[in-house]
Amino acid sequence: MKNIKRNSIIVLIITVGILYYILKDNYKEIISTVSTANPWWLLVAMLFFFLYYLFDQMSLFTMTKQYCKDIEFKYILYLGVITKFFNGVTPLASGGQPMQVYELHKKGVSVSNGTNIVIQNYIVFQIAFVFLGVVAFIINHALGLFQSVPLLRELTIVGFVINGLLLLILFMVSFSKNFNRSIVRFFINLIAKFNKKLNKEKQIEKWDKYCDDYYDNAKVLLNKKKEFISCIIYQTLSLLAYFAIPYYVAYAIGIGSSLNMINTLVAGEYIYIMGCYVPIPGATGGMELGFMGFFGNFISGPILSSLMVLWRFLTYYLPTIIGAIVFNIGPGKEVKEAMINGEIK
Repeated sequence: MKNIKRNSIIVLIITVGILYYILKDNYKEIISTVSTANPWWLLVAMLFFFLYYLFDQMSLFTMTKQYCKDIEFKYILYLGVITKFFNGVTPLASGGQPMQVYELHKKGVSVSNGTNIVIQNYIVFQIAFVFLGVVAFIINHALGLFQSVPLLRELTIVGFVINGLLLLILFMVSFSKNFNRSIVRFFINLIAKFNKKLNKEKQIEKWDKYCDDYYDNAKVLLNKKKEFISCIIYQTLSLLAYFAIPYYVAYAIGIGSSLNMINTLVAGEYIYIMGCYVPIPGATGGMELGFMGFFGNFISGPILSSLMVLWRFLTYYLPTIIGAIVFNIGPGKEVKEAMINGEIK
């Protein structure tokens, strides 16, 4: 809980700094544009965020059904809401996965199976993400959309390489028993150097059994190709819906003609790639920089800042706030108590 409070304060401070930097020269124009935005187009933008969220949860639901047949979709929807909060206030969105494993365990899913569900869902997300990244690079190369921002382009290449390597590692973790055992033994031997009382043989035997169980369970979804492909499609649709949001926000503030769906989707992929390795809760700072840099190829001045402020509110701050409310007053209170008691780190 202390880490969540600390991270929330960090996000608040950085957000205030970013807003000051953005608003300090043209705050009247930006506030006027934001306050007079067309509510109907904003509703369309929110609808696309809901589609992004819905498809993402459909993927998780499909994964979970392989291990827990009686899981309800409405519970997965609830789980997704509080996941947005945990991901939003932890570096590299690392807080949501342990919470999901804990919550699924309460529904009778073992920790090893819960870990499988979370990792496999992340694998299909990475497959969809890397695939769309390849498509975005091809389109950008063909159309030359972002020639004026070479630094940002280089940063996205770094992000693309990182995500590609991460996908490879995830496959090895999930489907290579020997890889898992090698990693586990490396860390046990490392810990044993500092803790002479550690029974290495007993720990290795324990973790070898865990790796065997994990490996056997990891093959469940891989053997069900229809479900595996369905999850990849869900994640692809989820990301496309998310990337499309700025297009409709642009219409809300009267500049829809400045963008088209192609450059919006490509810019969205590039921004997401950049944000994946910004080690600040919510990738705060990196996401805003990427948005201003890439969409600055098509829009400029206070109207660009207005677009970014509305987009960031709809896609990050609002979901995080809603997730915090559900976490504190809904069933998430049990998770909060578990964190206080040290059951979730």
